[in-house]
Amino acid sequence: MLGRLLDGRYRIIQILGSGGFSKTYIAEDTKLYNTQCVVKQLKPQVNEPTTLQLARRLFDSEAQLLHELGYHDQIPQLLAHFEENEEFYLVQQLIVGHPLNRELTPGQKWSEDYVINLLINILQPLAFVHEHHVIHRDLKPSNLIRRHSDGKIVLIDFGAVKHISTQIASVPDRTKMTVSIGTPGYMPSEQSRGNPKFSSDIYAVGIIGIQALTGLMPDQLPEEDHAQMRWRHLVDISPKLADILDRMVRYDFRQRYQSATQVLHIVQELTNSHTAQPPLITITYPPINQLSHRQRTLYSPSPPALPQYCQETALPNEVLPSEISTVIAPYIKVGWGFYLQWVFMTFFGYVGGLLIGFNFLAVAGDFAAVCFWGLAIGVKQWIILRRKVFRPSWLWIFTTTLSVIIPFFLVGGLNNFQNFAILHGLSVGIAQWLVLRRLVYKAGWWILVNAVGGWVGGIISGAVLVWLLRNPKISNKA
Repeated sequence: MLGRLLDGRYRIIQILGSGGFSKTYIAEDTKLYNTQCVVKQLKPQVNEPTTLQLARRLFDSEAQLLHELGYHDQIPQLLAHFEENEEFYLVQQLIVGHPLNRELTPGQKWSEDYVINLLINILQPLAFVHEHHVIHRDLKPSNLIRRHSDGKIVLIDFGAVKHISTQIASVPDRTKMTVSIGTPGYMPSEQSRGNPKFSSDIYAVGIIGIQALTGLMPDQLPEEDHAQMRWRHLVDISPKLADILDRMVRYDFRQRYQSATQVLHIVQELTNSHTAQPPLITITYPPINQLSHRQRTLYSPSPPALPQYCQETALPNEVLPSEISTVIAPYIKVGWGFYLQWVFMTFFGYVGGLLIGFNFLAVAGDFAAVCFWGLAIGVKQWIILRRKVFRPSWLWIFTTTLSVIIPFFLVGGLNNFQNFAILHGLSVGIAQWLVLRRLVYKAGWWILVNAVGGWVGGIISGAVLVWLLRNPKISNKA
């Protein structure tokens, strides 16, 4: 297989691992400056037409899912997928980093600050996964990669990822199969019986948090008669964090938190009350510059093929560690103060920009006046918004300005103010949605609220923005 050219562009240069019906390779993209990537090969066990057709449908469906999940910064991107010689291939982004089990070594107890930020770092991409109605089903330290470039946690091994309602039909009798996918210790009882829930992933994250605090592996944690873990006596942490972790790992899935977003908000609030400043966490990273071209530790999800356990790829033992300090920013509250500032700045942008633009710049023409008006709105809003999001300021300002210019000339100025207001509200909603959709859940509401009443000085849109910013997809502040 080494040296083979796949799809006319991906040259295999190294074997990463194999298991079940799949193999994993490192390849070079010969049509993109020999950029390295991960290629996953899926070979169906039987080559009869019915089986191939079923595998092809499953492959296409799961490839589309991986593509959608890859929009999140902490999930590897799917670069391509194709079929060749009745074998299926996924091409995925390489992640340079080390697995979390390098940090969570037996006997190593981490601080409460570390664990809080670790939970947030894991729950942010997991909330995105759950929002897409997907269960990861194999969350464990070796499937969580600390990316060296920025210290963020990346979720890998989506070979176990399935839609909640997916059932695989066997051939030829079309009977339904239930497959248990996961790792003992991090897998709750309902998942081991082949009935995973969203809360099954939350259980795994809770176990990881307890492991980080106690320095004990999951099978070393003592249990009470009713299968509830006893671990609080082993650590000295705040009761609030202990209560959160206890609820995450309840034996009965109905007693756990039901979504990653719910837990994320609670842990983020705990961060606000626990520390005023983001804690400085010193983590040991293998230095990238000490690795050869082919020695770098690269991670990517296993293919969503027939259900199987995924093989792990270990870090080279000879790599010497070096210390890098990573600051993980805490969650920033969005409340009445933000709302009032948003309303004031939006009103000032609309009224002030209109008066100044059409009174002092009118001599330069309508285009100059309306450009200034749009810029005034965009800049004033960005002054408030810039502390909550990390997207470039020019993008928000540029899209907002266009949403003023285009309706102005489409309706022929402000003489037909009613039509201008409606068209402007719709335009600004769509334009600003392009920024918000990558930052918050349910960003589509931004289009509706602006179309209905976004032009009313930000009174309505401000309330909706507060609600949206309380449901971030990823860390709002990079």
